[in-house]
Amino acid sequence: MNDNITRDEINGIISENNKLRTLIKIFIIVLLVLLIFLFYFKKNIVDVNFKLNGSDTVVVNVFDEYKEEGATAVIHGVDKTDEIIINSNKVNTNKLGTYKVTYKLKIGILNISKRLVRKVEVVDIKAPEIEVDTESIFLDVNEELVIPKATVKDNYDGDLTDKLEVTNNIDVTKIGEYNITYKVKDSSNNKAKKEIKVYVRDHKDNCKIVINIAEQKLRFYQKGKVVYETDIVSGQNDRTPRGTFSILDKARNARLVGDDYDTIVRYWMPFVGRSYGIHDASWRSRFGGTIYKYNGSHGCVNVSSKAAAELYNMVEIGTPVIIE
Repeated sequence: MNDNITRDEINGIISENNKLRTLIKIFIIVLLVLLIFLFYFKKNIVDVNFKLNGSDTVVVNVFDEYKEEGATAVIHGVDKTDEIIINSNKVNTNKLGTYKVTYKLKIGILNISKRLVRKVEVVDIKAPEIEVDTESIFLDVNEELVIPKATVKDNYDGDLTDKLEVTNNIDVTKIGEYNITYKVKDSSNNKAKKEIKVYVRDHKDNCKIVINIAEQKLRFYQKGKVVYETDIVSGQNDRTPRGTFSILDKARNARLVGDDYDTIVRYWMPFVGRSYGIHDASWRSRFGGTIYKYNGSHGCVNVSSKAAAELYNMVEIGTPVIIE
């Protein structure tokens, strides 16, 4: 048997080995190319659970605080929430509009880059507030009607008084109950409405004011029926005179002066000289009960600003005042 290997056989073996090495190199290169392609061109193939907390659309009333609920991120069971970058700087709750909050998750080593967006809608849902000096007016038949002035304040638009619509169904020639209606709407179409009652009456009606000290109540009667009632604060130490009197005068923005007081009241209806009368007491926050026993007036009958305005429009000079 010939153990000698010819040069041609050696060259053949070498050629086969070179081919094998070449194939291995090609395989390795293809594998590397594939890995590079998957890593750099096929992003986010890693299992990522990235989601918003709460709704993807949040509604906030203007001037209220926007409360960020954030988001969560979990990668293969590992919490990566701390690596979320939140940008909510553009949300302005002082201005109506729709804003976007972005949430970014970027981890370079895993080639992860994800983004979530939440919409924040800043809206105005609060209706304007209509303020009128009184809630009721009493007129005699054929007496001239003066429409009470009103003001309108809105939480977003500010003063809307010039946008106010005022209508009424009043016929001063006929006895009856009527309405003055005030309507307004703001730039967000929030609507407000307020009505005040107008009573056209016969001046010959039997009217009287009855003030009950023990109950701390004032009642206004018309034709024997109570048409208005309110809490009062009378004089401390029984300083309010009892008996039958009458409304002597009606004055606006009157100055009341005594030994230990000097004040302006908006509605003044004296029934005993210039010393005792019914008037508003804006410095008080409460009326009625037992206040008169420890923090009563100097003798006048104190009522709220609202009640004073309404009584001022209801009663006439000469109306009987009975204090019991």
